[in-house]
Order: sequence, then C-alpha cells, then structure tokens
Amino acid sequence: MEAVIQFLFVSFLILLGVIGYRALLKKFQRGQVVHKEFCELYNLDQEPAQGELPFYFVCPEACEVKFAIWQFNQIVCVVAQDTYEKGGHILRFDSTKLANGVYYYGIVTSDQETKKRMTIAN
Repeated sequence: MEAVIQFLFVSFLILLGVIGYRALLKKFQRGQVVHKEFCELYNLDQEPAQGELPFYFVCPEACEVKFAIWQFNQIVCVVAQDTYEKGGHILRFDSTKLANGVYYYGIVTSDQETKKRMTIAN
C-alpha cells in the first residue's frame, strides 16, 4: 500500500512540474514577435541592382500594402499601394528612374514596416 502512495505522490509531482514548465514557456513567449503573422520581404537577386528589379514579398493573409523606395528616410517613390491577397507577389520596377546610389525598399502595412538596403548602379 505504501508503494502505491509513493507512486501516486511521484506522479503528482511530475504532473505539477510539467504544468509549471508549460506555464513558464508561455510566459516567456508572451512578448515575442510571431513572424508568421507579418509579410515577408525577400532580398534582391543582384547587387548592385540595375535595370528591371523584381521585388518579391509574401503576405500571410489579405492586407493593404504600400511598397516604396526610400533614400535618407524620405520616400522617393511609391511603387505600389494596393490590397494583396494571401501568398507571394512580385512587383517590377525600372531602376533607371532613380539616380545611382544607396536606397532602401520595403513594405508598410497597418502592423509593420520592413525595409531592405539596395545599391543602384545603372
């Protein structure tokens, strides 16, 4: 009988440990960013960039996206501003419209602003 009580006590302690561990993990994850909820912007294939540039991004769900190009924290050009469906999208831009130099391209939604660096050398 005493062995059964010891077994139940040890089982109870293990169960409490598992519950405590899961609660601790949940607490630590509370402040972290869940990347799958945001649009993902990919790098350009060529650096320095020249000619027609294919900008590729993926939306986890339908959302309003503004795709722009910045220089010195000022928007130089708005490539597109539209509602995009869930999935991957390619926007093409003629880099000859810009002078040679360093620029940032990126997306702005209601929940995020993501930028990547590029060098234009036409």
